Amino acid sequence: MEQFLALIPLRKHVAATAGAVLLLFALNAGGQNNDQHPEANSAVNSAKEKPQMASEELVIFARFHAIAGKEDALAAELRDTVARVRVEPGCISIEAYRSVRDPRLFWLHARWTDEAAFDRHAALPATNDFVERTERLMDHPFDVTRTRLLQ
Repeated sequence: MEQFLALIPLRKHVAATAGAVLLLFALNAGGQNNDQHPEANSAVNSAKEKPQMASEELVIFARFHAIAGKEDALAAELRDTVARVRVEPGCISIEAYRSVRDPRLFWLHARWTDEAAFDRHAALPATNDFVERTERLMDHPFDVTRTRLLQ
């Protein structure tokens, strides 16, 4: 297999990945169970599985466009909030993102176990304080969208 991979003009990590995929395929006989190599079965089977999202799970997208000169203050607010919210009951995950094309544009993406968990979060004084502070840093009204996975 190394001779085969040496013929392909790819970077080392790509060649290693291709080799691993070929090895997994060979060990797993094209997707059929292989009792001699259970680790190959596990890797191939987990690659076939799609992550499942609970039907009640709520996904939040919030948009923040900073007033010129307020980008750093807004980024700091988002970092602080992510750290605080991440440990709240019902929060599955939360991350803040900054646009690569517009340094004043930020997004917050959060997953909640259900809408009731998000409602509890939204009613917290710390959450309301965050909204008030960030509204003073943005050039638009607070913009949050509650969503569910499109089935």
